[in-house]
Amino acid sequence: MTEKSIKKHIYGPVPSRRLGRSLGVDVVPFKVCSYDCVYCQLGSHGKPVIARKPYINAGEILSQLSDTLKEGVQADVITIAGSGEPTLNSDLPALLEGIKKITDIPLVALTNGSMLWDKNVRDSIMAADVAAPSLDAHNAEMFQKINRPHKSLDFEKMVDGIADFRAVFSGKIWLEIFVMEGINDSSKDAEMFLRLMDRINPDKIHVNTAARPTAEEFAKPASQKAMEVFCDILGEKAEIIVPFKETDQKGAERDLTDDILNMLGRRPCTQGDMANGLNANRLEILKYIVPLLESKRIQQEYRGKDIYYRLA
Repeated sequence: MTEKSIKKHIYGPVPSRRLGRSLGVDVVPFKVCSYDCVYCQLGSHGKPVIARKPYINAGEILSQLSDTLKEGVQADVITIAGSGEPTLNSDLPALLEGIKKITDIPLVALTNGSMLWDKNVRDSIMAADVAAPSLDAHNAEMFQKINRPHKSLDFEKMVDGIADFRAVFSGKIWLEIFVMEGINDSSKDAEMFLRLMDRINPDKIHVNTAARPTAEEFAKPASQKAMEVFCDILGEKAEIIVPFKETDQKGAERDLTDDILNMLGRRPCTQGDMANGLNANRLEILKYIVPLLESKRIQQEYRGKDIYYRLA
């Protein structure tokens, strides 16, 4: 990217299937994560970590976020997210407190839930309006197969941590369950997850599946029918997270090269994802995709009928 590239730690707003138009705040370096999930859209790294550090300084992020908001960016939520596990950044309390001082946009904290047994971690996201932890397994064996966690992490301890957080958190908890064909998408699996819901008591249960290329080829998306049955068993709190609807925005008169490269550096995107996230027309986006492909700065891959783009 060029020197005038979009803010290093702020990206979007991007279309989120769960949150609407999300202004992302990246708080950890690429793949600094306590898991190495088989479905991760960022690929596999094989080296989960649990060390909490001020990986990215809160003041640096707040300065960039403030500049972005002053530009008139419109977003439904500000999402503490990024390219790894956000709660590994020990500067989160100062960051969340600072965000609350400069904007009224609702604040969502994403987490894989692996570290919520630690009181310091629970406290670090207490200022969020919504916490969105993940729970992809209903037993220890499945936990190891799907999430491939750091060797020190224990399934029961992880679940207890999410439940302990529920007991003290005053905001909303939207629990995500990521289901995959033949791995954790059966009706029996749903019944096992239902037992855990009594311990966690989330406000919503988001049933999700692979919509982008995954770290492992065997991590295949669950069928619509399987997800519908899954939700029926989990009850009225459960909903399927459907793909973000594309809009036909007018192309902006600005160079979108850096914006596109920044988006693709965070996650693979379709042409429609980029159009929605950058408030641009699909044809406008295409004018950038072609030369970026020709210069081999990005590459494309197919998932079903969809074409996803990622950094080369």
